[in-house]
Amino acid sequence: MRMKDRLVDQAKKLTSSGVVVRVVSNDRVMRLATGVMDAKNRLRAARERAAEAWDILLNGHALPNIDPSLDDEAGVHGATPSRAAARRPAAPAAPAASGAGLSVVEETASSEAPRERGVASRPHVNGVGSNGAGSNGAGTYVAAAAEQQLATQMAARTSLARIGGRDVFEKAYKFMTADNARAMGVYPFFRPLDFNNGPEAQLEGRSVIMLGSNNYLGLTTHPKVREAARNAIDKYGTSMTGSRLVNGSMRLHNELEQKLAAYHGKEAGLVFTTGYQVNIATISALLSNKRSVAMIDKDDHASIYDGVRLAQAAGARMVRYKHSDPAALDSALSEIADTEGALVITDGVFSAQGEIASLPGIVEVVKKHKARLLVDDAHALGVIGPGGRGTAAHFGLGKEVDLIGGTFSKSLASIGGWLVGERKVLDYIQHFAYSFLFAASAAPPCVAAAMASLEVMQEEPWRQEKLRENFTYMRTELQRLGFELGKTETAVIPIYIRDDLKTVMMWKSLLDDYSLYVNPFITPGVPPKQQVLRTSYMATHERKHLDHALEAFEKVGKKFGVI
Repeated sequence: MRMKDRLVDQAKKLTSSGVVVRVVSNDRVMRLATGVMDAKNRLRAARERAAEAWDILLNGHALPNIDPSLDDEAGVHGATPSRAAARRPAAPAAPAASGAGLSVVEETASSEAPRERGVASRPHVNGVGSNGAGSNGAGTYVAAAAEQQLATQMAARTSLARIGGRDVFEKAYKFMTADNARAMGVYPFFRPLDFNNGPEAQLEGRSVIMLGSNNYLGLTTHPKVREAARNAIDKYGTSMTGSRLVNGSMRLHNELEQKLAAYHGKEAGLVFTTGYQVNIATISALLSNKRSVAMIDKDDHASIYDGVRLAQAAGARMVRYKHSDPAALDSALSEIADTEGALVITDGVFSAQGEIASLPGIVEVVKKHKARLLVDDAHALGVIGPGGRGTAAHFGLGKEVDLIGGTFSKSLASIGGWLVGERKVLDYIQHFAYSFLFAASAAPPCVAAAMASLEVMQEEPWRQEKLRENFTYMRTELQRLGFELGKTETAVIPIYIRDDLKTVMMWKSLLDDYSLYVNPFITPGVPPKQQVLRTSYMATHERKHLDHALEAFEKVGKKFGVI
């Protein structure tokens, strides 16, 4: 036998041996091999990132206002310097509202999907291509390729916000990620419900268990709340058709303001048209010059960031401190000038993590530096504290917090916003906040529904007790199954997946296979590696709903290798 033939024969024996087969079929080995073979593309991506950074340095493009959805550490007091320095500059984009993930973003230029202006490429859906190929053979390959393409887009996409030129719509035409996800049947956002009846809802004609609502006390369908809204329509009509400044104020607004103030033990209250408007109006009105500093927790809600941006337009500064870290806040406040005044702003309960702010330490630091404190209690009202009074009451610090604000759209089962504090401060805000002065007032049925909900909350304390029982049960059982839940202490329980595509695919499986509705939070709605399935619970969930959900989470978690 010739030497060449002997070598070929030995190679065949080697490749068919058990050891080699096991090595080749090992997932880790294959991933390593794939990485080596893909080195060219990885280098190209690295060059693109370096070119982007070099362009910023050369041309002096101003960095955007940092927000938590884009950069987890940069510019944050108390962040680890080495990690902060290692991050690349953030691209400008709007922060996520309550976690919505697909923002104004797009895949990198390396994506080779064919497209036309404003028309999505048509990936294969559920293994079926445009040519009718089934899920076997080529069809399976194409579907897998389409899925991989989406994964690549989700992992490597960059902001479109800097695209400019003669046509301001250009960035819109280049935004294809949402269209591609819709075409593949994996787009999780803006799904229209047929109706939502509390613990169960109807989606596209079928019943689903709702674990994605902020209806914490289950009051949206309460008979007293519904009756109050109907009576308000009969008496006042559907709208005041004007702002609070002119013809939009009515006694109903004032009555609710007084009740909210009394409920929180504050001097006065102010009712807004939306909860988002509360932060925009309050922050921009109080921080209105160059001697003002917004001192914010880096994980604060998007409405707080937008309020700060308005204040920055008037000359105010923004300083972020490490999440729920009083020591970092102390350090940041120590650096402001004697001529500057600071407003410290924090969520009471953080909407993505379900974590309660470290309010005792924050209050101590605020008092030390003679600053002022605003707490956004959107996710705390009705959930924590005696009588559901929120974060400050939870810690016995109601008198120590200057301003407390929130929304009607969660425990108060309506639409609108509220703020309580000193009368003179609220009087100033309502006269100097443009977003309050020139916005149409909250509609009568919304105000009446919120007021009825506030009354029911106090009349039926069992709702808060049942809510705590439900979310404590789910937190305990999900941890027992092996899921990572973070530091949640409330009705918001995030299940950490830490991967964009896996988060979306798990969401789809839970909905399609188990009729379980949850909310996927992916980048840039959350920082990289912080992707979660966000679940939230109600007082009206029954044990059968929760046990079905646990069974679904266990099966899907194992299917995707999360547990």
